[in-house]
Amino acid sequence: MFPTRQRPFLTTSTTRLITTTQRASRLWRSWMTLRLSSLSSSSSSSSSLSNKWTETATSATSTPQHDKQVAHPMHDKRYQKDQFSFLQQEILKYTNTDSNNSIQNSFTPPSTWYTSRDFFSLDREHVLLNHWTAVDVWTPTGKGAYKTGYFMGQPYLLTTSHDDNDSSSDNAEIQAFFNVCTHAGSCLAGPWTKNARNQGDTASCSSLDLNASLVGQASEGQLSPGEHFQCPYHGWRFNTNGRLTRATQTKGIQNFQAKEFSLKPIPVRRIGPIVFLHFGGFNSHTNDGARGSDSVTRFDQSRDLLFDRLERNGFVADLSDLKFVESRAYTLKCNWKVFTDNYGDGCYHCSYAHADLASNIDETSYSTDLLSDILSIQQAPPSSAANDDERFGDKTAVYAQWYPNLMLNRYGPWFDIDLVIPIDESTTKVLKAWFLERDFQVPSDSYIQDSIQSSERVHDEDVFLCENVQLGLQSRGFQAGRYVPSKQIATHHFHQQLAKDYLHACGLLDSEDMSE
Repeated sequence: MFPTRQRPFLTTSTTRLITTTQRASRLWRSWMTLRLSSLSSSSSSSSSLSNKWTETATSATSTPQHDKQVAHPMHDKRYQKDQFSFLQQEILKYTNTDSNNSIQNSFTPPSTWYTSRDFFSLDREHVLLNHWTAVDVWTPTGKGAYKTGYFMGQPYLLTTSHDDNDSSSDNAEIQAFFNVCTHAGSCLAGPWTKNARNQGDTASCSSLDLNASLVGQASEGQLSPGEHFQCPYHGWRFNTNGRLTRATQTKGIQNFQAKEFSLKPIPVRRIGPIVFLHFGGFNSHTNDGARGSDSVTRFDQSRDLLFDRLERNGFVADLSDLKFVESRAYTLKCNWKVFTDNYGDGCYHCSYAHADLASNIDETSYSTDLLSDILSIQQAPPSSAANDDERFGDKTAVYAQWYPNLMLNRYGPWFDIDLVIPIDESTTKVLKAWFLERDFQVPSDSYIQDSIQSSERVHDEDVFLCENVQLGLQSRGFQAGRYVPSKQIATHHFHQQLAKDYLHACGLLDSEDMSE
């Protein structure tokens, strides 16, 4: 299905042409020389024990309460030449289909991108944990507020400081930390925090209602001035700024400096109630994080472009006019990229799968704009039939796709989001949240629930489509397809960004080639 001739890989106006075959061969020889040297120094017994430990640890955390943790293949001792070659081969199948990477000539990615555990590992390490990734929806209630959560095996703690001069929830400055006590690695805050925060210095675990069902659960609350997070393991305490304020029974420890044991911070940004975290950090050798301040600039510029489009379409730009209504979580039996591809479909499937939605938008005027490397906008004016539906109003709807895992939908008086949380190569969790204009006059008692029900109907139809596609991708009957240039523009754009991250992960694209 793919052209067999070798061509230079993915090129855009901002990347340089490099001959992939020569470069891949050179990098492979260098990597294998170092890897074989490293492996030869380890005994086969210790390697076997290490592998059993990895498998056991992965199995132990693969419960509904936990995101599965998948080791990055390049860091796994089982990762051998055939696997590395496999990744390169499957990446180049996509990037080599057209030297200009135009949507008119490109094939879609091979099915292995959606079914392989190795590709899921690339997604985790080089995409989702290496970019400004949406992880949560939160409007803090004031100073001392906190929220805990988990994203792809990374426990995080969001807080607002008691030292913040602005106590309003809309403007409160959010801080983010790894929710991990720096003493022994226990998760610090959780559903048990409300029981521990008021305990005195002599508080013990027996005074807490601790049981295994609490592990991995998200929580939300608020600490009063002077109250701290207390670790349920050994009682170490931290304030809302992440500073260690009390370490218990440390007599005899030499060269111990409390300031060196603060919680590890995570870079954080916000768009309205949506919280973005950058788990790679700015000082690590990561795709997006390696550029440090450039990454923040790109995020802020994309946010401003989104706000500008919302304002041009008649909406309040910064989402400050909205109130939270409800959120629900769904588990889908498909790869996270299948769900994302479906969103960027340019409403190609609407007439066939979304009868209600299709009747309320003008598909003939549907358009897609690529505003930045991480932001695409689809928009559609309401149809004449939509005038009778309070959900759609008379404004042109905005459907924004934020790389890698967020979709934002603004239509009528409503704003809703789809936040995608990958679980494994064939399982995805989607957090959906609805917001309504604060000043909107609800026309009936049932309006809100009727609107959510209509929105869920479209979601359920999409779930059917995505899970049905996943089954087909896992079969031997499909390798790759083609794009419809007039429709699947945002999906093609999404794949281009994935390809850049994959190429960088395999050493086929330099960091400077990643920048705009």
